[in-house]
Amino acid sequence: MIRVFIVALASVFILNSCEKTSAEIEGEVRELWLQNLQKEQVTGVSVLDVSLVQKSDSLYTGILKTKEPEGTFLYNLEVTRAGDQLSYEVIGDGIPTDGRNTHEPDDQPVVTDSL
Repeated sequence: MIRVFIVALASVFILNSCEKTSAEIEGEVRELWLQNLQKEQVTGVSVLDVSLVQKSDSLYTGILKTKEPEGTFLYNLEVTRAGDQLSYEVIGDGIPTDGRNTHEPDDQPVVTDSL
């Protein structure tokens, strides 16, 4: 009986030790983001912070904070983990955090240039 308990406890420990922590996943998302920027030849962007919350066994949500030439931005993320593979999706546009509005309001009429 003790052997069965020890084997069961060891199995649970091994399975749990294979799980990645949120901090490890945040680091991987940071690296994926930077790799994608490099592939797209985007320069002048640095990752300030990644913060994720686990919603289920394979789904995380959170934010990514970046410093860009236009200012500091927050991006909403959804991260999916399948085994050792991670993928992320940016939800919506970046939100400026330094008080500057980088987007034109949609409800304002467009003024045409006159010569």
